[in-house]
Amino acid sequence: MPDLCHTIEDAKFTARQQRASRTKPQPWIVLKLMVFITTGIMGYTAYVYIGRFCVGIIKGERENVGAGKGDGVALLVIFCLLYIWMLWAYARVVFTPPGFARDYVSPSPPPALPPLPPPNVSTDTDTQDTLRVNGPSYEQQMSEITRPNPILDAIPPTTGKGPNYSESSNSRIIHDPRTQADLQRAEKMHITRRPPTTPVLSPEYRYCSRDLFVKPYRAHHCRACGTCVLKYDHHCPWIGQCVGARNHKFFVNFNVATAIFTAYTFATLLPYTIRSNHSPTASIDPQQIVILALSALFLLFTTTLFITHTFLLSVSQSTVESHQHQSMKERESSLLSEVFAWYEISNKRRVTKAWDREWGRVGQEGNLWWVGGRLKGWEETMGSKGRTRENPWGWGSWILPVGLNLRGKEVGMRYEVNPRFDEEGRWRKRSEWPEGVL
Repeated sequence: MPDLCHTIEDAKFTARQQRASRTKPQPWIVLKLMVFITTGIMGYTAYVYIGRFCVGIIKGERENVGAGKGDGVALLVIFCLLYIWMLWAYARVVFTPPGFARDYVSPSPPPALPPLPPPNVSTDTDTQDTLRVNGPSYEQQMSEITRPNPILDAIPPTTGKGPNYSESSNSRIIHDPRTQADLQRAEKMHITRRPPTTPVLSPEYRYCSRDLFVKPYRAHHCRACGTCVLKYDHHCPWIGQCVGARNHKFFVNFNVATAIFTAYTFATLLPYTIRSNHSPTASIDPQQIVILALSALFLLFTTTLFITHTFLLSVSQSTVESHQHQSMKERESSLLSEVFAWYEISNKRRVTKAWDREWGRVGQEGNLWWVGGRLKGWEETMGSKGRTRENPWGWGSWILPVGLNLRGKEVGMRYEVNPRFDEEGRWRKRSEWPEGVL
């Protein structure tokens, strides 16, 4: 089973490396194709709902299904308001660039790389592989960080203690005998929490060999767009560009608007369609069935996206950054499965909690960009809940595509590093955190 897990992880790593090796950006027509398709779907929805459904009710063609002229006008007004809201949000996210690092960073030669360690020194293979890359892309950094480490995972150290063992080990300060026993079982298998040791904040690891400059914090080179994007989240074909520092808020606004719009469309069309099916004199409009299906599909899609991005923003993570934390959790779960049986769930939880007491939680204290609270993380992108000079709309900007000052050069360029990490971006144990940091 361990060999199978390592084989799967190696396959994932190889696939990421192949994707990262692509250098040519996509043609403009390919990038924008889904924008035209999305706009067409929106226009078709308006035609069916307004021109065939609401107009039919207003003209009195649907009185036999319990719909009068007043109902048609009310349905039409609400639909138009929600439709304008959705179009407004979509236009903002499509026409607002995500922020490109090339507009704020000057080209520079590659920083000097640290020398490779002597061949006879046993080191982390992840670090060795990364050092051989002159200016790795963000994908390469992330994949190197999360790549399986056969040396640390499979070769027992000669001391008989775990590779991360120290005299201040968490097991020495745990008073619960069950937790101590579980930790000892894990240590006998040389399994402990091993955060990545790659100094991701060092200039040599942030240098982009394609754009030829040192990337700002959280910037990432998008293969589809062919350039580095500030606070890259993901490349979205539905908007024809990346979601980044300067349009992430509008992307969330668009998902909110679309989820509410599609929910309204589905909820109002469905009962009249059902009544038409049971009416002897009325017939079902097949185009309304199409809109019902599209509304249900996009309602599920946008609601899922909104929930996902709400969580990510609350913990100060982008989509690409969350992959690292998820990979670390999966790796720890896989390693614990080698120690504990499938039914020993409580044992695994006790070990994980003990590791959390020693290091902090993966994805929160162990997040390089965690700002210390869920509301703070949300407000960092969506704007403060109170009205300020920079955001006079207050919490209204959480819903409407307004309130973001795009003129500021600091947007997407400066991020405060979590003090639980060192100056090179390595996660430190709780005992090494600065005084006053919990």
